[in-house]
Amino acid sequence: MGRLDGLVALVTGAAHGMGAAYARGFAREGAVVVLADVDLAAAKRSAAELAAGGAKATAIAVDMGEVVSVRTMVDQAVAFGGTLDVLVNNAGIGIAKPLLDYTEADWDRQLAVNAKGPFFALQAAARVMIPNRRGKIVNVASTAAFVSSSTPEAVYDISKAAVRQLTVSAGAELAAHGINVNGIAPGTVATELTRQVLDTPDKLAHAAAKIPLGRVATPEDLVGTAVFLASADADYLCGHVVVVDGGWLLY
Repeated sequence: MGRLDGLVALVTGAAHGMGAAYARGFAREGAVVVLADVDLAAAKRSAAELAAGGAKATAIAVDMGEVVSVRTMVDQAVAFGGTLDVLVNNAGIGIAKPLLDYTEADWDRQLAVNAKGPFFALQAAARVMIPNRRGKIVNVASTAAFVSSSTPEAVYDISKAAVRQLTVSAGAELAAHGINVNGIAPGTVATELTRQVLDTPDKLAHAAAKIPLGRVATPEDLVGTAVFLASADADYLCGHVVVVDGGWLLY
């Protein structure tokens, strides 16, 4: 038996990278998985791979910066699975610009996808979970929620700090309804988003040199923590953000 047998899990940003890894890990543990992404074609390919392996999975489109789209995503996930037991707020973008070059449009888009979208996804999921008196919400923050990124990404850092605080505050508020809200703060992970910033071997080597374990993470390095937080093993965990960074924050 898997640790998530029969649970319906919605993973945002699930077409690629960490989101796709979470979806695979959840499917291995027996969950029904809904993969949501702005890149629907890629999400469908990922869902088809899971289905070919015997999982029940589907893909839906979402723009995390649009509240109507976020709410529709949750409705579609419930329609597919019959309920919603787990939400993984993973989707995010990074607009890497020096602070002095940031425009209002850059700010609005960065905060819309990384902070507003996760809030309203959590809200919509909680409305489904509250009558069931149970549910797990996993918000994906970043080590950037604790310290400044090493690249010029002040507004990205602000957005991830918002996700961290959303985890704390929503965790406190929803605990009385049987919903566990927790989070993951990854360090540097080898994904397409990271490669937009660490776009040379020197930058990648510099990032790895700061990590006590000696390498950047792969998406699979985050899966065990996500499965734990989505499972009954985390029933007494509330408002906690688990840092998975290879020791980067130790220095």
